[in-house]
Amino acid sequence: MRNIISKTVVTSVVLALAFLIWSYPRPTRISRPCERPIAYTIGVFDRRFGISQKEFLGALSEAEAVWENAIDRELFVYAPETGILAVNLIYDYRQEVTNTLSGLESAVAADQAEYDKLQARYLVLKATYDETKSIYDARVQAFNEKSAVYHNQVASWNRGKRTSPAQFNQLETEKNKLETEMTELQTLEARLNGMVREINMLATRLNDLADSLDLNVAKFNTIGASRGETFTGGLYHSAADGAGIDIYEFSSREKLVRVMAHELGHALELEHVNDKDAIMYYLNENAAGVLTQADLAALRARCGME
Repeated sequence: MRNIISKTVVTSVVLALAFLIWSYPRPTRISRPCERPIAYTIGVFDRRFGISQKEFLGALSEAEAVWENAIDRELFVYAPETGILAVNLIYDYRQEVTNTLSGLESAVAADQAEYDKLQARYLVLKATYDETKSIYDARVQAFNEKSAVYHNQVASWNRGKRTSPAQFNQLETEKNKLETEMTELQTLEARLNGMVREINMLATRLNDLADSLDLNVAKFNTIGASRGETFTGGLYHSAADGAGIDIYEFSSREKLVRVMAHELGHALELEHVNDKDAIMYYLNENAAGVLTQADLAALRARCGME
């Protein structure tokens, strides 16, 4: 009887330990892209953009098709009640600046004093932008390096027994640090975009004034003309409580579809590519809403279709 009790106790302890190890929190496995369609829904929808929800969904459907038609596979599905990817339309200074550009330009008096005033503002803002952009680029590089180290650590954890609370807590700490840094980078990026809009507006107005006043001055360059419009009109983000796409700015339906397609690409876990015409290029330099070979190669690789 004593031996039976001892064996029963030992078995119970082993089972209890096994349960604790199994139930200990660990990084969640994310389904591989293309395994099943990503269900999305509409989250925040600000009507100050002057677009209806029906029109917004239509543009989103076109953005889906950019990826789905290329490989004849359903990658996304609209699920208003159960969608795990929230697509948000958020109105802030970015769209406000876009809406007021033309009106602001027409209100400026075309004279030498106004030109000098705008020129001074341009030079100060451009210097501030260059300094802020340098800081941003350095922080992004550092963030990418830290992120790569973290993902290698997670991969090592997933290959191991995943039973060390200390190692798990270290991974959670690193993840929280990365998420905080990402939030700060997004705030800094938003500030840069605000400066880009104003710099471009000032440069355009200064060049127009110089022509109308017949001034023999050097042409001012817009950041958009030399670097391309960035995709920060939209942003994909993912966290433990879900994923989302935030749309902040667009000047036309074509731009809206293209920005959506880019962020949907990130939802498929695609990274930026080097082709300047590609949907997944980090600058929005092309108006076409079709995949390039670089986009397609990245998609096929991610979906295991190589």
